[in-house]
Amino acid sequence: MRHEVTRPVDAPGKIKRLKDLEPVLRAARKAGKKVALCHGVFDVVHPGHIVHFKEAAHRADLVVVTVTPDRFVNKGPGRPVFNESLRLEALAAVEYVDHVVLNEWPTAVETIALLKPDLYVKGAQYADPRRDVTEKIKEEEEAVRKAGGKLVFTGGFTASSSSIINRFFSVYPPETQEYLRDFGQRHGSAGIIRQMKRLSKLRALVVGEAILDEYCYCIPLGKSPKEFIVATKFLSEERFAGGAAATANHVAGFCGEVALVTALGPDPGDREFFAGKSRPNVSILPLVQAGRPTIRKRRFLEPAFLTKMFEIQHLDDAAMDAGSEARLGAIIEKQAPKCDLVIVNDFGHGMLTKKLRDFLSSTRKFVALNTQTNSANMGFNAVTNYRRADYVVIDEPELRLAARDKYGALPELVARTRRSLRARDFVVSRGPSGSAVLSNSGWAEAPALATRIVDRTGAGDALFAVTSPCARLGMAPEVLAFVGNCAGALAVETVCNREPVDPVRLYRFLESLLR
Repeated sequence: MRHEVTRPVDAPGKIKRLKDLEPVLRAARKAGKKVALCHGVFDVVHPGHIVHFKEAAHRADLVVVTVTPDRFVNKGPGRPVFNESLRLEALAAVEYVDHVVLNEWPTAVETIALLKPDLYVKGAQYADPRRDVTEKIKEEEEAVRKAGGKLVFTGGFTASSSSIINRFFSVYPPETQEYLRDFGQRHGSAGIIRQMKRLSKLRALVVGEAILDEYCYCIPLGKSPKEFIVATKFLSEERFAGGAAATANHVAGFCGEVALVTALGPDPGDREFFAGKSRPNVSILPLVQAGRPTIRKRRFLEPAFLTKMFEIQHLDDAAMDAGSEARLGAIIEKQAPKCDLVIVNDFGHGMLTKKLRDFLSSTRKFVALNTQTNSANMGFNAVTNYRRADYVVIDEPELRLAARDKYGALPELVARTRRSLRARDFVVSRGPSGSAVLSNSGWAEAPALATRIVDRTGAGDALFAVTSPCARLGMAPEVLAFVGNCAGALAVETVCNREPVDPVRLYRFLESLLR
């Protein structure tokens, strides 16, 4: 094997495309040379990486490094710090590295099958598969075995790009950095992730209005010369499963089974749409009403900046009739005993009547509650319409409407409302100011963690959905606020409810923040 690197570094010549590298390695193996493959993000090349590559070079004749593309880096907002071109250049400058390639897939599995390395070299931190939150190391090991190679781990010291980035390249203000350091010392990411993986044993019941969100992308043209309107040019449209359907999808990423009890209109295409947008472990149990349409909110947006210009709502927001109320109550009553928690997502569009709210308040199951104030209910949908909940999540304006207090001290308003609902944990989301939680252990605040906002629609639903089963499990209140802000930060990077919060992406974000 190679013990000393004597040739000069030819950084530009080292960077190759996968399709060009494959024949090069085939010829090298034919000549009896051993090939080692290293793979990763390599956001900041640090001494730990250099030792890693040096050890790989001692074991093989050629060292190939494949790099995760920007679009597949799942370490949370603000990552990668350096784009893929800069990361390729930095790695190519390392003398122990012979070839650098931008990967074409999220993991190395397909690349291993293509390049067939003799050795797939990982850092010592991956020797224990329990520490791999992506759970991909087993798949990579199997791919190496099928390719005729071997998985090996380097020793030496290890370091973390994330810890270096958090210390020297953080995108957060000093007070947020201080919060993360302090929080990380008291609550390590491994413990939080371990707790969250236990959620897979839970079965959740989500109750609330499913909303068909439509985005109509248009370009404003100008004022019509003969009318007092602004003309727009239609480009395209996109449909999303919103409301309680979005909540169910978020929850389903963490809980083993999710049942969604909702109300839909008579069009069978609506049920097919929601079923097609749901995760496999979501069961939709709809009350179909002949005289009421499925709630549909159609927004008109300028596509470059997702600026919302206008909205049309298709709904009947009057309370449903007594017959429909009884049928919906029967569905809830049948499903609740089968579940570990009931998640109530009330958008105030007439589905959840006073009788149904009273029934949900009286259930012996753990109840997580979110009520929303929006343009259609004009503040009538207050959280105080319920008599009890174990866990409550609302935003600050909704809390102030419920408390009928515009300027009062927030902790006092939360305490009063929490007491009226007999809630154990009460979370208030505050947008760019983060969130706060009041529980028996006191008041705790967590800063906002979003760094790139694409679309705020659905961010609150993500916070509520991800933290509700965590609250059922008894997770510490300040951890609920932190995890919720992480989920919200990931959600605002997605257009509307295009994708639910992915557990692996959330875990990677937690890890990178707390290193």
